[in-house]
Amino acid sequence: ITLVQAPADRLPFDDGAFDLVVAVGVVEHLPFENRQVYVDDYYRVLRTGGFVGFFDTPNRFFPFETHSVGLPLVQWLPPEVAFMYAKAWGKLRGVSFSEFTRPGTAWRNASYYECLPKSRTVELRDLTEEIGYGYGFSRTHIRSRKGKAAIPLLAVFRALARWLEVPPSLFLPYLNLVFQKVHDYEGRGPAERSRHLP
Repeated sequence: ITLVQAPADRLPFDDGAFDLVVAVGVVEHLPFENRQVYVDDYYRVLRTGGFVGFFDTPNRFFPFETHSVGLPLVQWLPPEVAFMYAKAWGKLRGVSFSEFTRPGTAWRNASYYECLPKSRTVELRDLTEEIGYGYGFSRTHIRSRKGKAAIPLLAVFRALARWLEVPPSLFLPYLNLVFQKVHDYEGRGPAERSRHLP
């Protein structure tokens, strides 16, 4: 094992250096304003045919924030309102607004689309459901009482995803995603990007 300490927005590796890139509980901690810079670099260092996995990533589209303050809908609010909401419910004792909003605090969670490349024109295959992650994984790995009570809600979200023809992962509490990089269209326009994804 080789450990490397380097800026996360430009990894010190050549293009296509890895067959597998794994990000466990990372995306939600990246600076909210420019997450795509970091995520794009995961795809840059991934070879064509390789796999990228995003695991244990709290999902912003799920109505209950599951990672930090634990309040419904807080991740959808502007920072000032979210801070007042969390303070009112006693979730931020001794935490200042600047501490609450500093990069890496993760209360906004992450989205499915933030795990996709933005500046690189890449064709991807979403293997999440096919290999047993996504809905099935979430349903069988929920352990808390609140989580078990939400299982019928997950079934509704899954049906909604099918009806909308979007990945079920869009509505799960946590993102556990696996993509295969099918082709890298370096230098082409955005029309070619992620053609197999919504």
